[in-house]
Amino acid sequence: MLKLLVGLLLMMPLQPLNTESDSIASNYKSSGFTTVEKATFQYEKQSKLHATPPESIPFKPTHSFGRYIDRGYYKGKLQLEYVDSSNMDVLVVWIAEEEHEDFPFIISKQLSLNGGISGTYMEGKDHACVSKLAFEYEGSHYMIEYIRALSMPYVKEESLIEVANSIIH
Repeated sequence: MLKLLVGLLLMMPLQPLNTESDSIASNYKSSGFTTVEKATFQYEKQSKLHATPPESIPFKPTHSFGRYIDRGYYKGKLQLEYVDSSNMDVLVVWIAEEEHEDFPFIISKQLSLNGGISGTYMEGKDHACVSKLAFEYEGSHYMIEYIRALSMPYVKEESLIEVANSIIH
């Protein structure tokens, strides 16, 4: 009986266990992403500024990617993405030498971060479930975006403050 079971197991085709996971990695790599570390190194080399990836993420990422964008509209920006494939939450951290975008005053508010740094927060509940927090640290401008499915509750400011404070040392 044991020989039969072993024989059947050996004849079964080998299938990747995480095909969805492999698809996510493949899609990111084909879009020019690499590791967070390599992309951060490229940004620091080109900009001569220090970039600090977050130490705290509000979910357990199944994937993390980074890319330094060297052409086009986003030229000179570092894009770090952390993905939870179980619910498709995505945390994006943009780092650049100059400010990314101005938030409309009517839908944003000022927040205090560690070290007396001020941040601008835009709540995602009325804006396609994308909450954003922008701030400047050590000469670089940071924009943290937390993207959730429309069916999920929006991300509150405390989660983004925790991410920002993990960047600020």
